[in-house]
Amino acid sequence: MASTRRTGSFFLLQVAVGLFFLLMGLQGIINFDSYGSQATRFVNDLLGNNSNIINIIVSIGALVSGVIILGGLFIPLKSSTLMIATLIVFIFWALKIAYFYFANNLMEPNFITWLQNLSLQFVVLMSVWIINRKYS
Repeated sequence: MASTRRTGSFFLLQVAVGLFFLLMGLQGIINFDSYGSQATRFVNDLLGNNSNIINIIVSIGALVSGVIILGGLFIPLKSSTLMIATLIVFIFWALKIAYFYFANNLMEPNFITWLQNLSLQFVVLMSVWIINRKYS
């Protein structure tokens, strides 16, 4: 009985994380041509900060990550492929946390808000790690 619950928990966690990355990637791609994104890109271009290609690359990476994580549940993929894919996602998410929460914007706008946002990022990071351990 405990094994069934554990397997069901892993399945639901993998569905949730896969959907999270898939939808995050879709949102980044779909909103790339939205009016708000165009205005932001225009201001960035005026200021000399052209991050368009980085935003698209990150969105495509998130979309592919979501497809691979979800695909691991429904498509017969090698465990080593899923382990490597989730390890790459884990590393990039950890780098994202280090860059956005420690190298820049440390304790911004205030400590409580920063800590809450950081804890949510760690929930995603540890979820990816748990999925990775499932395939190693």
